[in-house]
Amino acid sequence: MTQDVMAPIAYFDQQVLASYRNEPDKWLVETDFFDGHLRTTDQYSKVMQESGRDSEYLDVRFGYRALTTGDLAIVVWLPDLVERSSGHLPRWRGFHLVNPEWAADDQRFQLWVRRYLEGDWSIENGPRSQLGEIVETIRGLTAVLLGIPLFSHPIPRTLPFPSAQNTHRYQDAHGELYKYLVDGIDKGCLKSLAALIRTDVSVDSNKTVAILKKLLPSLNETPSDFGNAIDLVSEQRRLASHKVRESAITFRSFEQFTEDLQLCVAGLKQLLGALETACHINGERATRRWHLMLQLPKIGRPPEAHYSICQASQMVGKTVAKVEFGFRENIEGVHGSELLIVHFTDGSILSIDTGSNAGNLAHQHEGLKENDFHVDLSLHWVPA
Repeated sequence: MTQDVMAPIAYFDQQVLASYRNEPDKWLVETDFFDGHLRTTDQYSKVMQESGRDSEYLDVRFGYRALTTGDLAIVVWLPDLVERSSGHLPRWRGFHLVNPEWAADDQRFQLWVRRYLEGDWSIENGPRSQLGEIVETIRGLTAVLLGIPLFSHPIPRTLPFPSAQNTHRYQDAHGELYKYLVDGIDKGCLKSLAALIRTDVSVDSNKTVAILKKLLPSLNETPSDFGNAIDLVSEQRRLASHKVRESAITFRSFEQFTEDLQLCVAGLKQLLGALETACHINGERATRRWHLMLQLPKIGRPPEAHYSICQASQMVGKTVAKVEFGFRENIEGVHGSELLIVHFTDGSILSIDTGSNAGNLAHQHEGLKENDFHVDLSLHWVPA
């Protein structure tokens, strides 16, 4: 890799991100091993639009490059900053690096160049992204099977990496990770899991990790990626938040935290395998089903007793023999509609088309006709 890349990029001290991290209500700082994304929150975007402050809009993708000192610089695609986020240029100018000296063989920077400058999207995502995916799979499996996700919260894209190369920032990063991997374990899910696998393991203790290891004995195998990962995160979190900690010292915190996340990915894969074996279910398929279930529309209020939809309750227990579907025949003075006709094995038949207030609207507004309207049936299928 040459010292400089012939592209519209610039380098900045990574402390430029600190002021944005201090205002999480306005800015999202998403970070991974070799890339990141700095952008305006949805909430603050609405505030800016309503008050006409579009100049504060922010959308900057960035990467990292190692200096010979071991510190990390931010590398930015300049069009993102100059053209799309011009109102933030004054904030960035003070952190601009002139003639920096780069470390040799910087794999992190090479990955960023390959993906964002050379367009190689086969590059594997970083460990924060991978950890988020495996946690979401575990959440989906347990939500579908037990009704409660094992981890209360997904891993956010904003999970902070160490913001400086020292031990305090390294410990702080683990303190944040602990909230999701340990504090985030749902005790109600553990109780449901114990009932499902029919074990006499007590789940009354507050030590959720210990309970999980008892419910899934394979997690205790030596060596255990799961055990090693949780022990590491717990120890660094203890150093960050218990008593007065020792003074910070220079430390390759970003690189070490990246390796720690890789261990967490391996540990959570071990946990997923143990759950799949104990519960006889495929995690990826269960998660796909969970995501589809989350997209199902919600019933906001029950129907009136005389509404025709109440007849739907008669489908309970019946077996479907045949389904007809298509567009309903046109009826003069009535809106267009799709149509379902369901035939059951006992001979009963149910038709489902749509009602509408199109006729009322047509009479209230000049120039509208009932047959100008068409109403679709919105179906959302969740497989077994």
